[in-house]
Formats: sequence, C-alpha cells, structure tokens
Amino acid sequence: MAPHATTTTVPDYKNIPHAHRLPVTHRDVVRTFSKLSRQSLISLAQQWLAKKNRDFCRPYLASDQDAEDEDVDEAYEPAHSYDELQETYKLMAARKGGRKESMDRILEGDWRKGISMYQLATAEIQHLLDHPTTLRWTAKRMARIPNNRLVKDMEVTNESEHLPRFQAQTFMMNLAKELTPLMKAHYLITRIKTLPITILRVYIHDSPYSTEASLATDTSQGTDSAKAVFFIWPNGSPFVYVSLATHLGQVVGDEGRHLRDIVQQAIPKAFSRPSSRYQLTPTNFTARSLSALLAYRGPGKSNAAAGGWSIFADSSFSQNALDFITTGRPDERKKATGDDTTSGAKTGPGRPKRALDDAETTAVKRRKDVAEGRFGSSAKPNDGQGIERFEVRIDDPFPAIPNPTDQQEEDLSNIDNSQSNRDRRGRPSMLDRTIEDMEAIQDEEGEAWVPDVRLTFTGSHVFAGVRELVEKGVVDGEKMPGWMTGEASVTIGAVRHGRIRTKEAGLGV
Repeated sequence: MAPHATTTTVPDYKNIPHAHRLPVTHRDVVRTFSKLSRQSLISLAQQWLAKKNRDFCRPYLASDQDAEDEDVDEAYEPAHSYDELQETYKLMAARKGGRKESMDRILEGDWRKGISMYQLATAEIQHLLDHPTTLRWTAKRMARIPNNRLVKDMEVTNESEHLPRFQAQTFMMNLAKELTPLMKAHYLITRIKTLPITILRVYIHDSPYSTEASLATDTSQGTDSAKAVFFIWPNGSPFVYVSLATHLGQVVGDEGRHLRDIVQQAIPKAFSRPSSRYQLTPTNFTARSLSALLAYRGPGKSNAAAGGWSIFADSSFSQNALDFITTGRPDERKKATGDDTTSGAKTGPGRPKRALDDAETTAVKRRKDVAEGRFGSSAKPNDGQGIERFEVRIDDPFPAIPNPTDQQEEDLSNIDNSQSNRDRRGRPSMLDRTIEDMEAIQDEEGEAWVPDVRLTFTGSHVFAGVRELVEKGVVDGEKMPGWMTGEASVTIGAVRHGRIRTKEAGLGV
C-alpha cells in the first residue's frame, strides 16, 4: 500500500504580504476592531472597497459561495458586486446605528473568511488617530555619524544636520533587506493627511514561516503580547517617534523589547549609504500626546524654544526677536485697547456686595504677569500639548553647614552615596547615577556630599499645573528655576547649578 502524500513546510525568506489573512476570531483582530467606533469602522470598509485596495482586501461575495456555504444559515447575505457593497456602507454611514452592528457586518458578513494583514494594519492606525494619547512615544534624533576620512564639502555649512532624503519605496526595500534574515514581518507605511506625519507599522511575526497557517496560530498567549511596532516621522524634522505597545497598558516582555530593538537598529541602516551613515540618538523626551511631540520635537522644534521663549517660536510675538523692546505691562495694553474687564467693581444690578481688595487684586495680577513672562504662550491647560511625567535628579552638593561640630562632620563623612540604591527593586531607573556621573561630580565638586534627590512631577499636563501654582502664589515665579517651565524640552534629566542636563549628552540646555 502506497504511503499517503504529505505536505512539508520549509522556512522561507519572504515577508508577509498584504493579502495574507487572519481568522476573524484571532485575538489581535477582535481586540483591534472592538476598540473602533462605528464611524471609523464604516470609513475603513469604504477604504478597503476602493479599487486600489481590492487585491488585498477582497470581501466575501456571492460568487465565492460553494455548496457547503449554501446549506449554512447566514446572518448576512453576501453581496454580488463591489458596487453593491459600496452602496450598502454608504447607506449605513447616512443612517444611525450601533457600533456592534457595523463590527458584526464586517467580521461575520462581508469579510467572514478572514481579515487581511493590510486591513488589520489600517485598523490599528485608525485607532491611533482616533485616540492620539493611547500610546507612549519616545523621541529619537536621526543624526549623521561623522566620517573624518571623507573630504568635507565646502558647500555644506552644517554637515551634522544634513538628513537623508525620505523615499518610501527605497527605504522599505532597504529595511526589509535588513530584517528578513532575522524575522518575518509585515510592513505598512502611510502618510497621514490630517497631521504632518508619516506612520510606519511593523507587525513582527517571530516564526520561520510566512504562510497564512503560521499567522493563524495565536502563539502570543503569555504576557509578551506586543507584535506591532509603530514609528512616526514628522514632516521636515530630524526626529523619529518610537512606540512598542499597540494599546495602552499592554504588557511587553523582554522578547518583544528585543524584537523592537532589532527593528529600531535597522531603521538608520535603511537610510544609510556607503558615504553617509546615520544613527538614532536619544533626546530624553517621552510623551503620550502626539500634539506634544509635534510641539517639542516636531518641524522646526530642534532648538528647544519652550517656556518663556515660546512667544518667538510660535510667532505670537509681533516684534523681531533681534529687536526686542518691551511695550508695557499686559494690563496697561488692555486699558489702552479698552479690553479691561477685570479692574474695578461691577456697576448696576448684580454687582458684588463689597468691592475686591485693591491690594489682593494687584497681587493676583502681578502673579499672572510673572507666569506669563516665565511660560509665554506655552503650558496652557487646554492646548493639547500636555506632558504626563517629568523627572529630574538634583546633582548639586549639599550646602555647607556654618561652624559644623565634630559630630556633624563625622555623620556626614559616613554617608554612603550608594545607600539609596541598595534596596531599589525592579528595573533600573534612567536617573540612577552611573560611574561616569559619579566621577564627573567628584571632579567638579571635590569632597562635597551630593545627596540622591529626585523630583517627579505627574499629571495630565505637568507644566500647566506648575503655571497654575505660580498664578496662585504657591510657587514663586520669580525665583523658580527655568527647567520648571519646560524650557529644556526634556522629560528626564539631571540638574546641576540650576541648569538641566540630559543624561546621555551631559550638556546644559
């Protein structure tokens, strides 16, 4: 008796194409589509039915039915053509309905045979645009690696800031060439019309096979569940935003971080040429809001013009920055224009029983003027540029005690600088002092004791909260250091002698 023929699957060197499908019951599919609104679901369906996307977003039509499908009771009758489906979703968008109705129509009706990798990628990007604060992003700078062996071009005035040209097709070919020997992945790069950004999504498939059968096997049942990595390029900016998790609160293990690091290391290589090599350098800036990233690390924001200097960066100041002349206090300008609505008591019906204290009113106005001078046009509560966390480490030496006793000197000499880190658990903090930091402090401060003092500001909008504290008189706006206004444009750093220094660069800003 002849043996049964068996099919063997061998590893390949192909990337995952757009047309490969995932089952509608796959965890990534259900999780992504359940977070989209009804309007977004209908908009995505209309996008998939466009002529340019039909090759890898093919729906289930009546012509695809076989004998087994005809015997099964179907909740949704299959359409006969693309035009019929387009008209159906057009009518759904015009009338009212629920989100579950649209989701069931897509997963159990028109795309019941599976959701393609392109559809899953566009759905995740749509959710990112609908909820721009759902992920945590880290800004990286694309910097050119200096090559002293090459003859410098005299026409290039600043070679270190010379960025590579972003040609999507060439970049994707180079990126796939770097990653294909290491992993299987699905790539989608798209330019967003509503925001000045370009998004790259890389779906990492840790398997030697790129078949639909290997994709359908859901192997991410543990805590290491992150499979997609997002990268964002702001238009005309040397920065790149990096995010690993595909949704807020997602647990990412060591294996997922390792795969993310591989992709991150391949991006500057994809831009590099034999005569021009690039690298991604940290900028010590992390935020959840895309608006905050574009404000601090967007086009033209590489000069850290924040805090009180923001009036020159956003063109809200009418004068030339090189010919700066003060034009009087804000309240005087309001009086001149007749827009003074806060001074004096109200007249007529509804006036307060007693007039406000003139001294109190003057103090409040002065605090608001000081806050406006220190923060400028930044740090407004509803500006959409909120930073949720700001961490600093104080590297200044402890003030000398006048006429110290022998006992006090003995107590100070026995203090161990590493004692605070002795019982620290979990992952090491970026604010932990390294050996290089300790040597730099010792060289600069000598034998002075430098305590391990760290400050962490948290909230929905950290610097807007500090500005409000200045206006209420809780924080002295005149004596407040500049790094508390956000002038440094970083979210983590070390303060020495009143100036904040980024951890990697070690330069005052």
